[in-house]
Amino acid sequence: MATYHTNRRIKWDDFGMAHHANGRTAFSLGIAYHANGRTAYSLGVAYHDNGRTAHSLGVAYHANGRTAYSLGVAYHDNGRTAYSLGSFYDKAGKIIPGKSTFSVTLGPGIVMHLIPNFKITVYDRKIS
Repeated sequence: MATYHTNRRIKWDDFGMAHHANGRTAFSLGIAYHANGRTAYSLGVAYHDNGRTAHSLGVAYHANGRTAYSLGVAYHDNGRTAYSLGSFYDKAGKIIPGKSTFSVTLGPGIVMHLIPNFKITVYDRKIS
């Protein structure tokens, strides 16, 4: 069953394809695309909407080029630790009790989830 954006354009169609609110393809045949037409995810590599690599070979990066995840530790885009040894931290470095996930937005509708498990979602549906 198709789902729709608030502007009534199709978000997910009956054939498993996703579309951005501007009408561009968001996901088709295993490849995700940003609203600006750039590739978001293909063959195990993720990209930000600015074209920078977001995830490759087990290391994740923020859109500003800083490391987002490496060797079991996650970092905020300001370089501070976001997750280490079972604890989550805010951008100021304070522990966040009860938090259990860490993700990075790659562009509108596309999210790279890093903790607890790696996955890419397009409009809330897992594609990787």
